[in-house]
Amino acid sequence: MRDSLIHSLVCPYCRGQLVWEFELRVGTEIEEADARCRSCEALYPTRKGVGAFLTSKETAKDMWEVADSQIEGLVMNEPKKIKRLLETPMAAMNPTDLFFRGLVLDSQGRYREGKEARDRALEGMYSPEQHACIRSQMDFVRKRLAGRPGPVVDLASGMGALLEVLLPVATQHLVASDVSPRVLTRDRSLLKDRVQGPGLSLLAFDARRTPFADRSVPTMVSYLGLANIQDPGDLLRELRRIVSGELCAISVFYPKEEGSNADTIRQFKLERLLYCESALRSFREAGFEVRVENAQTVLARPTPEGVILKGAQTDRLPVVETQVEWCTLVAG
Repeated sequence: MRDSLIHSLVCPYCRGQLVWEFELRVGTEIEEADARCRSCEALYPTRKGVGAFLTSKETAKDMWEVADSQIEGLVMNEPKKIKRLLETPMAAMNPTDLFFRGLVLDSQGRYREGKEARDRALEGMYSPEQHACIRSQMDFVRKRLAGRPGPVVDLASGMGALLEVLLPVATQHLVASDVSPRVLTRDRSLLKDRVQGPGLSLLAFDARRTPFADRSVPTMVSYLGLANIQDPGDLLRELRRIVSGELCAISVFYPKEEGSNADTIRQFKLERLLYCESALRSFREAGFEVRVENAQTVLARPTPEGVILKGAQTDRLPVVETQVEWCTLVAG
């Protein structure tokens, strides 16, 4: 984590001032430190360069930790399936099985091999038209960032897909964020060689309760991050509190119709963020001015079920094929 970032950080629980104790610095990078809130005395550690600003384990569900727990269960209870996942030639594998092979390799600390497996899985998991839509949105955001002030916070970075595009060309300090310290540790290992500009910081926090001071984030981006935050609640009001400039959120919207897709959207309480009209209204109610940019419509199909891992899937949506709209929401 870059030391210049600490001036923008507050306690995510009470927004009190943080008092820092540094254990290890490397140049301008903070590798090991503790930040204690002056008001409520909550402690937030930085370990291996990843700052953890999580108020409690109940605050948000760490989907990456859940996935890792599932992988650990497979390793323990299904060793024959794990052996097949790791030993079957990648060219002969179902995309979903190949994706889980990548997760198994990650759990073993073999991050680069895991990434290779996942990248090949994604190539076969989505149509060329969907891949073209995704590239178009990322290119739009990359061009949009030119000349904008930093730092740039990437909300819900996950496996760092957007950061991979931005890091080689960014002129701003980039901040990767996720609720999972585990996935950020993995991202750091894979992304450090891509940093060309002022640097990369990594912060773990619940996006509904961030560690940023009011209006301290000049620019925020996100690749499908909003829709991946379960029970979003007052998420957009929290983002309005911290964003002083522009938020560019790559989004995918579903048609508002009854059926299996709608049932799943309701189940995960994502109606406000996966329907375009509802999302725009929610942004405006939170105090943003928002518009849709670079909209493109494409047919989306359910991701395939695993063969080795029968019944396994990577995406919960769509449940049935449907036309979806990819776009970037530009809000400020």
